[in-house]
Amino acid sequence: MLAVLSGCSTPSDRIILLPDPEGKVGAVIVHSATGEQTINKAFAGVDVTKGGAIEKTMDSQSSVEKRYAELLAARPPRPMTFTIFFLFDSATDLAPESFATVKQLKAVLATWPAPQLVVVGHTDLAGSQDFDDRLSRRRAETVAAFLIKQGIPAQQIETAARGKREPLVRTADGVPNHMNRRVVITIQ
Repeated sequence: MLAVLSGCSTPSDRIILLPDPEGKVGAVIVHSATGEQTINKAFAGVDVTKGGAIEKTMDSQSSVEKRYAELLAARPPRPMTFTIFFLFDSATDLAPESFATVKQLKAVLATWPAPQLVVVGHTDLAGSQDFDDRLSRRRAETVAAFLIKQGIPAQQIETAARGKREPLVRTADGVPNHMNRRVVITIQ
């Protein structure tokens, strides 16, 4: 859900509800000095005058895209998530299926303006809590070092380690699972 708020040359503000990339919309409640109005349909909107009067509006996707093209083009990219899998008991050896993900990640980073990254390391449930905390930290640091080599400034990368606290696949404690040996990278 995204709302476009534009200060117009007319004495009013316009709020338009945009759908997310999958076409879903939430709702926005607009409050003014004289009342409130809920917007819950794609491209529906309201105009709010300086006096607080609220008037409902309805636009089409094409008219919104045409009228607000410059504003819409200035939106930052939506966050993206990549998952890199590791071999058992390793903080440096990637699982074979991760090489394609690394290639995709590099392509996205090459075009992303001023990325902020969150890098979170995880383990499976095979080791002790202390061991897995250290291993997940080393995995996150390995990926952060790779990102720095790709030209991302270190101050734009935040790392965290979850150990075995947030498994992707639930198993009994002590049971290894390759899907849980991972680093999740979120670019925003």
